[in-house]
Amino acid sequence: MVDPSRRLLLRGGLVALGAAGVAGLVAAPLSAEAASYPSWKDVLKARSNVKEKAKEIARLKGLLAQSQAAADAAQKVAEQKGTLYQTAQARVDASNERLQTIEKQVEADEKRAADAKQRAGQLAAQLSRTGGADLETTLLLSGTDSSANDFLSKLGSLSKLTETNSTIAEDAAASKNAAEATQKQMQQVKTELVGLKEQARLAFQAAVQASAAANEKVQQEQAQQVELQARLNALQATSESVARRYQAGVAAAKAAQAAGAGGSVNGAGWANPAGAGPITGVFGPRPDQPAGANFFHRGTDIGVPYGSPIYAAHAGTVVYAGWFGTYGYWIEINDGDGIQTGYAHIRPGGIFVRVGQRVSAGQNIASVGQTGAATGPHLHFEVRLNEVAVNAQPFMAARGIVLGS
Repeated sequence: MVDPSRRLLLRGGLVALGAAGVAGLVAAPLSAEAASYPSWKDVLKARSNVKEKAKEIARLKGLLAQSQAAADAAQKVAEQKGTLYQTAQARVDASNERLQTIEKQVEADEKRAADAKQRAGQLAAQLSRTGGADLETTLLLSGTDSSANDFLSKLGSLSKLTETNSTIAEDAAASKNAAEATQKQMQQVKTELVGLKEQARLAFQAAVQASAAANEKVQQEQAQQVELQARLNALQATSESVARRYQAGVAAAKAAQAAGAGGSVNGAGWANPAGAGPITGVFGPRPDQPAGANFFHRGTDIGVPYGSPIYAAHAGTVVYAGWFGTYGYWIEINDGDGIQTGYAHIRPGGIFVRVGQRVSAGQNIASVGQTGAATGPHLHFEVRLNEVAVNAQPFMAARGIVLGS
């Protein structure tokens, strides 16, 4: 009988298993790689012989180490792919921000060009009112005063008119050229953005596939480790009673069940993603930039203890659950209507959902850690509208949720 209270050996992982998950793994058959593992008959035989027992213990420990190494290798590949995805997404974000800046400049240049065109039109209208005569001639011949002072005054007015006419023409041309240049620049950025989004999409797919492969490998190795650990326990058995082990297993199952309890959901269908804690980082430029992190902080940091539950802020589908570069372990949920929420710096083994899974608001999806570029345990909570990050605090407040409370 496999001891239900025994902890799985994996130090890190991309999935977290409750009592039901452990039971499923115990029931799962060993893979072909386990064909060389010792049988129960070998274990019982080893218990009767001290030398064979020591040898068998060493062999079992070696197999456990190999199993752990295989899981770690799969996880490392997933982390590398996740980092590439995060880098690609950061380029998309930067290009989006650049595009927004250029669009504002285009708007300003087009307004300036329109104003210059309007002034030129007003001048043309003034010329037409002279009845087709030359405006300068009309100005000089107007009036009856033929004194030298009057003539000089008219010459001065004519000079100013010529200067104004020239300025309007130059301004109109410059404004038109500036508008065309910024329009061209905007199109270049849009074209660049299409390419960057495609790179991010491919990186995302690779990261999801690597994460899924790592999950499968981790679960496979966990199943083997449960069996190996049970055999090792039999060799190292002391006077510990079966009843005590059973009670420990029951307690562990209850603790796992309690950790999976959900958070409260308001009438609008939204939940606070974390428990009460101080806001340690806000949306916007960072005054102090952690090593490796972006200058612009796209989320809200909530200082909650290590291992604290993280809840889904809204119902949706998990589109990513794995390593994401400086974000550490990261979950992204999409509501299917343009809203995405992200949860970063999750502890190793603290992801309780999988890609493609439908989650409800308030569901316990992970637990707090400090992976990635985090300098301490906290939840980095992020909100995106159509993949563009927005300030999570006013967004959630508008939905009845005060972050950090």
